Amino acid sequence: MNSNSQRHQTTQHQMDRWVEEQLFEEDVRAMVQWLRPHRYERMLGWKEMRSGGAKFRVTVSWDPDSENQNRFGKLNVPHMADVLEAILIGSARNQDDLGAAEEFELYRKVAAELLRRIDEMQACYE
Repeated sequence: MNSNSQRHQTTQHQMDRWVEEQLFEEDVRAMVQWLRPHRYERMLGWKEMRSGGAKFRVTVSWDPDSENQNRFGKLNVPHMADVLEAILIGSARNQDDLGAAEEFELYRKVAAELLRRIDEMQACYE
């Protein structure tokens, strides 16, 4: 093997390693961003609540004005009905293929299931 070929292989190896390191660093940045998704908003004074279940995570954030308006609210998250509506409405898969009645019936079923679960939880405390 001549020196040009060896130099080319060494350069190629260095380039490949650099690309791998850049991809790894990008993955780390993406993971940190995922763990702290609203850093800019937090710096502006936004509050947030994180919650989740076995197979999902949810973060709700709100601005300082909403926090001030909610200071005497009974729930920690301001405008909870708006939050739930924003998550639910529009979540139907292939909603463009559904009629309005069919789409909104899906949402009603979710709301009914939520109400059933709330009633079930309350029954445990009575």
